[in-house]
Amino acid sequence: MKHVYLLGYPVAHSISPAMQNAAFAALGMNWEYALLSLPREDLPRALARVRRDDCIGLNVTIPHKAAMFELLDDVGESARRIGAVNTLVKRDGKLIGENTDAYGFMQSLRDARVEPRGMRVAVLGAGGAARAVVFALAEAGAASIAIVNRTASRAELLGDKLKDEFPRLDISVNAVESLRDANLIVNATSVGMSPNADNSPMPCAFPRQAIAFDLVYRPLQTRFLRDAQQAGAQTINGLGMLVHQGAASFKLWTGRDAPVEVMFEAARREVER
Repeated sequence: MKHVYLLGYPVAHSISPAMQNAAFAALGMNWEYALLSLPREDLPRALARVRRDDCIGLNVTIPHKAAMFELLDDVGESARRIGAVNTLVKRDGKLIGENTDAYGFMQSLRDARVEPRGMRVAVLGAGGAARAVVFALAEAGAASIAIVNRTASRAELLGDKLKDEFPRLDISVNAVESLRDANLIVNATSVGMSPNADNSPMPCAFPRQAIAFDLVYRPLQTRFLRDAQQAGAQTINGLGMLVHQGAASFKLWTGRDAPVEVMFEAARREVER
């Protein structure tokens, strides 16, 4: 049996095993996707496990997406530009980091018929997921991107990296007033994730006619999204991004197209349990 793991700390909340194992079963593959909960200091132990013959790769989640970037043999172009890794594959004995979060985010926007070109965007957060989101939006032609984060220095670092890659883009950091006239507001933090579903990272009221995208998928209806809906905003939960990034990771590991509808069905079933 081949093994793939989700590495994070904690990971007990994740529905990725249900989703990925359903995909393996649908294609008749004798593979297993399991959880690997390890703190930062144990990341070398995780990589030692990946180097075993029966392990194909990893998904990487909070809080290791940026830290993992420094520990691998090489990284793909998207991971290099974003500065964060969410997928690890083995190629010719080397551990290669990739990033499928940006793809998953954009595919979820497409599913919701949202075109970010020309939009004023505000992103809450400055971690690994936020990095993928801002780079995806910059490449998609957003008119401006505001990064708002509790720790100002992390927002500034991300803003500087984005400016290096997109020098003509209008970028602001920790300008809370930018939230009030944003067309698209993205929660790229873990605030609002179960069991803290009554928390929201939004420091002010939602603007009317905005679009609110919450990367959190458990629960599907977070306080962030409820507040946005009450203000008249279109809302998008994090399930689509989870499935689409997982499908892209699946193809990197297996070389086969993922059964996306099977993954959606398994993910919905698990999150609604």
